[in-house]
Amino acid sequence: QKVVIVSLLKKSTNQKANSLSSILGIFLHSTHAPEKVIKTMVKMGLSISVDAIHDTVRSLSAESSHALQYLGQTLLAAYAYDNFDINLKSTVPTAEKSTNSLKHLTSGLLFPLQHGVTRDDLKCSYELWQKS
Repeated sequence: QKVVIVSLLKKSTNQKANSLSSILGIFLHSTHAPEKVIKTMVKMGLSISVDAIHDTVRSLSAESSHALQYLGQTLLAAYAYDNFDINLKSTVPTAEKSTNSLKHLTSGLLFPLQHGVTRDDLKCSYELWQKS
């Protein structure tokens, strides 16, 4: 409660002091809160606007994309892929819709190699071919 009160007081004196409302806005977005709930929180001064939330998500996505591109270009990253299936059942089956609700998807993960691994450490393909 004290954090919310202090945050509201800071925001009333400085419009750029909206870290709590930004975090709450992103949380509301991530939990798929209805737009009415977000607008109510905005009117109470507890959240940033729906447009600001969307701008923030776009900005964070762009930053993430650039960080992943940079990491991949360093060649000091490991890649992991996984195939998975999701059954997207319709709540009301209709004759017009196809009954094939099974979707086959692939997820990917890119993470940095740790413990001081260098590009020279990874130059071992010749040695691997000789031993295989």
